[in-house]
Amino acid sequence: MATILDVARAAGVSASSVSNFLNDRRDKMAPATRERIQAAIAELDYKPSQVALQLKTGKTATIGLLVPAVANPFFGAIAMAIQHAAQGRGYQVILCNTFRDPQRERQFAQDLMALGVRGIITGSSLLNPEHLSELVSRGLAIVAFEGDAAAAKPGIHVVTVDNLMATTLAVDHLVAQGHHRITYVTGPAQTAARVARLKGFRTAVERHGLSEEARVHEISLPQNQYGDDMIAELGVEAASVLAGQPQRPTALIAMNDLLAIGLAAGLRERGLSIPQDIAMVGIDDLFLARLMNPPMTSLRQPLSAMAEAAITCLLGSGETTATESLVFPPELIVRASTSRIPHLTVETLDSP
Repeated sequence: MATILDVARAAGVSASSVSNFLNDRRDKMAPATRERIQAAIAELDYKPSQVALQLKTGKTATIGLLVPAVANPFFGAIAMAIQHAAQGRGYQVILCNTFRDPQRERQFAQDLMALGVRGIITGSSLLNPEHLSELVSRGLAIVAFEGDAAAAKPGIHVVTVDNLMATTLAVDHLVAQGHHRITYVTGPAQTAARVARLKGFRTAVERHGLSEEARVHEISLPQNQYGDDMIAELGVEAASVLAGQPQRPTALIAMNDLLAIGLAAGLRERGLSIPQDIAMVGIDDLFLARLMNPPMTSLRQPLSAMAEAAITCLLGSGETTATESLVFPPELIVRASTSRIPHLTVETLDSP
């Protein structure tokens, strides 16, 4: 393996000049010198020693990513986006599953700090991130992915999609298709994302004058249980309940795509078709949404842009004390699960 001395000899500079280049201390370095060093690094395929870097600075070029559970493909998609963005900046990612447990999340964060990690991204979306606040004062940079932008804590950046807008767009789309009996299906509203999506649904329903017809179906789980690793199965059970209602909904909005997939399976088991009997909208636009039969309308999160923003917040934390809250708009992706059925009128949709 090439060493920093090899790079220095190849570039015709001192080892300290190469060190300054690697550590972004290039202000007083001539452009020609920078170019020679860059060319030598590329020619020798030089990789800085992370062990040496950690011994020198106490830090490592590694970012911690704490997600509830990669059993949910959405968190797998987040992990892929974060890893791609981090590697583009020369950083690696350590992934931990927290199951939204504050104590487990704090322990992971402390363990990562002991390994030299100075920045973590958490996707737990907990309503109160106070369990991590003390670590900020110890030098840990934190980004809450899918957190509450309006309730950002000092030192904890927030990068999130506009969850309130997601359900608002879903309701607007279904109303435009002639639906009035719309049910929003959600897990316990114990996270910032779920609370915002529920609020968006209720606000949109009220604006359309559907408060008497639209409903919320909240899946029951024990306190502090979120169902991330079993949400599809819970959707199957919820669909059975909804399908058996005397006046069943004509359209469903699921709090996320995985729940929608479970709902669709449950409806099929009850002999109901999408969208002929019940229209369906998901949120997140996982790749699975397009593969469903019929393909599912969903609200797409711009994960790549959000991941880049999260990495930028982490790497810039040492340069500013300001806490950033970045909110990205979702995009409505219309597919066949909400297609208007030609032979059905609005009156037919409103019949039992």
